[in-house]
Amino acid sequence: MTDFTHSTSGGFEGVYYEDALPLAFHAAPAPEPARLAGLNADNVQLLMADASLDESRVVSADSKSSDDDSSVAEDLHRLEHKINVLIQLVARLVAKDEQLPAPRAWRLYASGVEWRHDDVLSEGTTGCVHLFVSRLLPQALQLPGRVVSARVDDSGATWARFEFAGLSGSVIEGLERMIFRHHRRAVAGVRTLVRD
Repeated sequence: MTDFTHSTSGGFEGVYYEDALPLAFHAAPAPEPARLAGLNADNVQLLMADASLDESRVVSADSKSSDDDSSVAEDLHRLEHKINVLIQLVARLVAKDEQLPAPRAWRLYASGVEWRHDDVLSEGTTGCVHLFVSRLLPQALQLPGRVVSARVDDSGATWARFEFAGLSGSVIEGLERMIFRHHRRAVAGVRTLVRD
C-alpha cells in the first residue's frame, strides 16, 4: 500500500512516501568522506534511474501532431514497454541470486525514514539504511545517519526513526522529487476513484 500525507505524530514533517519494500539497517560509524562521496554518487544514479523508469509517455488521441509524429511516438512507447519488461525480468533474476532483506513497512521523508522494527534501536545509534525504493531495480539507496527516536503505533508496533546525515544536495533533491512524483500519482489515483 502506498500513502502520502503529513506527519501528525511528531518526528519528521512534510509529505512522505509510504510503502512496504525491502529495508535493512546496519549499525556502523559515520562513513569516511571518500566513502560518503561514493554513497552519494551511487544514490544519485539510482534516483535518476528510478525517475527515468517511472516516466511514461502518453500518446494523445486528439494530438494535433502529424501522423508521422504520432507513429514515431507510438513506436517509442512500444519500445519503452519492451525495455521495461526486460528490466523486470533481469530484476527478478538478480533478486533470486541475491538475498534481499525482508520487506518492511516504511515511510520516507526527504530528511529521514521511519520503519517498523522488531526491537527498539538505541537513540543515537549511527549506521546506514539500505532502502529498496523500486520494484524494477534490485538496488538499494544507502542512506547514512542516526536513529533519533522510536515510536509505538496504535497497533503496538515499534517504528524506528532515522535521520539522514551527510547526504548531498543532489540526493536530497532526488528524494524530494521521488516523493513528490509518488504523491502526485496517488492524488491522481484518488481523483480517478472519486470520479468513478
